[in-house]
Amino acid sequence: MDKSFRLKLTGILISFTLLLSLVIIVTDYIRLKKNVETSLEMQIQVAEDEIITSLATIDKVYNVLDVERERDMREYSQDLLELYEKQPDFSTWDYKALKKKMGMDIFIIDKNNVVIESSYKPDIGLDFNLCCSKFSSLVTERRKLGVFAHDALDVQQNTGGFKKFSYMPTPDRNYIIELGYLLEDKLVFKEFNFLDTMHKLENENDQIKSIKLYNYLGLLLGDRGTGKEKEINPSRKPIFTAAYKNLKKEEITVKENGQTITYRYIPYKADTVPGLSTNRVVEIAYYDVPFSSVLTSYRNQFLFQTAFIAFTTIVMSIILARMIARPVHLAFHDALTGLKNRAAFDDTAVEWLRQKKGPLQFMIIDLDNFKSVNDILGHGEGDKLLVRAANIIDKESGKDHLAARIGGDEFVVLFSRMSDDHVIERANSMLETMRESFSYLETEGIELSISIGIAVAKKKDTIHTLYRKADLALYQSKKKGKDQYSLYDSNEL
Repeated sequence: MDKSFRLKLTGILISFTLLLSLVIIVTDYIRLKKNVETSLEMQIQVAEDEIITSLATIDKVYNVLDVERERDMREYSQDLLELYEKQPDFSTWDYKALKKKMGMDIFIIDKNNVVIESSYKPDIGLDFNLCCSKFSSLVTERRKLGVFAHDALDVQQNTGGFKKFSYMPTPDRNYIIELGYLLEDKLVFKEFNFLDTMHKLENENDQIKSIKLYNYLGLLLGDRGTGKEKEINPSRKPIFTAAYKNLKKEEITVKENGQTITYRYIPYKADTVPGLSTNRVVEIAYYDVPFSSVLTSYRNQFLFQTAFIAFTTIVMSIILARMIARPVHLAFHDALTGLKNRAAFDDTAVEWLRQKKGPLQFMIIDLDNFKSVNDILGHGEGDKLLVRAANIIDKESGKDHLAARIGGDEFVVLFSRMSDDHVIERANSMLETMRESFSYLETEGIELSISIGIAVAKKKDTIHTLYRKADLALYQSKKKGKDQYSLYDSNEL
């Protein structure tokens, strides 16, 4: 059997199975990557749901328990209006004593929406037109309406502390008396503190960098003094604003210190509590999972599987090649000599004729007196002589040829890209080599030689006409005494 054929078949099988294995490995890789991404998204979604639920819970609780506080703030606001009627110069008020009595901070806002007096000194001079245009518009509207108003849970701008604010315009509409009630030290806030939920989620999930809550102005709610920015980062302000305005989740992915971080903004609006203070935006910053780090945990398993698949693939390919190669080879080759069989030879010859691969010459070779070999020496020796003859024919035919065994002791050769003279030289070389190789048979009384018929392909020739012409030339060689070649000539036949 042709060794190169088996090697080719082995190579094809190894390539195919390795390709199939590669597809499986890549598919597993993609599935693993998708699972990791899905797992990360689920973790972020769980964190998102917990925070929103916590916010909704505290808003609902405050909505239920806020009646008494709202009543107190209304009553204190009325008391301050009465004080204003008696003492309209706010600079003369004793804000420290008022705060101690009411348990609340007092802020006086003029008609330009600037804090002119307060029990909380750092807020004096705060201009809402500069810091908070939306809130400034709301203050102006409340001043014009001239009625008491209050908000739910909100944040004090400078401190970030959680407070409840109320607003009472003076009768002359020149000022608003604002009260601020601190909520953080109250039992309800401690019981339902959403900041604890945020901190817990940050600590439990390594992929989460930070969780922050901003009010509608982009001011950080709580967590002041923890190193977190007290205002939304200007580079992310457009995404924050889009999430707040459209009440739609938005996110942006950036590179920070060589790491990929995604900032997701989730808008929140309490349905049961009115006011701007209940409109907030949650920011969840999380690291994109570097997939290489995930693969690291699977590296040994992955490498073992890859090596096992590769080894198994090669071994199975070699075994399959050995099992398949011979039957496949025999389908196209002569089992005894290893040359092409007639079917394979005819298919290739037809293709050569169709492609017109340069000059073509067709040769039929027949062993003379071969029957006497079988009769005298036996079929076993006869088979050995056929194999030797096939090797000589294949070797002496040179390059660009196609050799085949088409019968018991009959062979054919198709030459390509050779001149007629060169083919005749090949024929003479075959005859000489055969004489030398089989000369020892003369001692047994056997004169073994070969006769050759040669046909040169013409433009209109087919494989069938070449067979006929070469066979006629072979007949001439036999007729002339064997052990020679004849070239087909239509004039001589």
